[in-house]
Amino acid sequence: MIADGRKERIGNHLVSVNKMYYPEVGGVEVVAQRIAELGLHLFDNSTVITFNKENSMVEQEINGVHVIRLNTAYRNDPIRLSSNFGRAIRSFSTPDTVFVFHFPSVQSELFFVHSNVKGKKVCFYHSDIVGRGTAGSLYNKLVVPKFLAKMDRIIVTSPNMKQSSACLKPFLGKVDVVPLFADIKHFHYEEDDKRREILEGVGAGDEAKIILYIGRFGRYKGLDYLIKALALLPENYHIVLVGDGPERAAVEELTHELKLERRVLRFDHVPYTDLPKYYSAADVFVLPSIDRGEAFGLVVVEAMACGVPVVTTELGTGTSFHNIDGVTGRVVPPRDEKALANAIAEICEHKYKYDPQVIRKRAEEFSVERFDQCIKEVFEKVVSEGSVAKS
Repeated sequence: MIADGRKERIGNHLVSVNKMYYPEVGGVEVVAQRIAELGLHLFDNSTVITFNKENSMVEQEINGVHVIRLNTAYRNDPIRLSSNFGRAIRSFSTPDTVFVFHFPSVQSELFFVHSNVKGKKVCFYHSDIVGRGTAGSLYNKLVVPKFLAKMDRIIVTSPNMKQSSACLKPFLGKVDVVPLFADIKHFHYEEDDKRREILEGVGAGDEAKIILYIGRFGRYKGLDYLIKALALLPENYHIVLVGDGPERAAVEELTHELKLERRVLRFDHVPYTDLPKYYSAADVFVLPSIDRGEAFGLVVVEAMACGVPVVTTELGTGTSFHNIDGVTGRVVPPRDEKALANAIAEICEHKYKYDPQVIRKRAEEFSVERFDQCIKEVFEKVVSEGSVAKS
């Protein structure tokens, strides 16, 4: 937020549109909430239009933000559709409104294929739509361009995404880069870490190397490649997995097939307050994602804030933006367990090459204060330019 709490008014009304909103929590939802609450300082009013879990409409106030939860007539997460969406959006259609549409959302994009609203429109482009087969390809070809054409500004979270996204190429002139943020004050090295507890959990001695992964067990996370990489590493290397998700059973089955049960430790959930202790216990943090569904990887910044070297994959997204190859860790090709294993071994056996203070300093570039300032600048730009998007 604005550090001293003053309202720096740049507009009348901010309307944020997202599939879900707090207390439903995910990476996109954290960003949506941050922007909506920042809007209280920059606009006279800040409203969120989102979707209720049930087919009923609810209005409430959360931390000063007016939240409208539309009835969900169709729900197949992550898709939610409401019969009242168009009516709700149009109710805020005035020249003084600034809309922020968190992409991908489906109903927002479909709305703009044949409709439009007055006001300034900003798309927060969280990720490309990938891994959705023929339907996804058609959506990218027929729907996404019409939606983006009607946006006045488009926000992406890394220069890599701006340069490599095929969907964004026709619109580069109105794309702004606003990197995501981590709570740098919360995430820092803690000497009183969880290393001893982890070593006891896997029955290992002080010579053990701890590889950490924190996140969802999802389609594009590449955890099977991380397990395969472990099989290529010496016996004193162990993996700690924190999280759950639809790919959990497959990961556990692969771990069993490779006879690695004694070298893998999993936690369903770790309290937020304890996360720095787990990061600090690790020799290396690995995010082995396999496609552009991984647009940034905020957990990497959290690990770096604790001074931990990281291994990420080159996807043309933020995963090779925050992590500087050879400085804060290693960047390797996706879907390559040998490359993962080699990078992990290099870091663990040559930790002197990766200065924790240098790693921490890079993470500090992704502070919430910097994010707030960049978002404010985008809003100022779109308000001063007026609406120039196609109707």
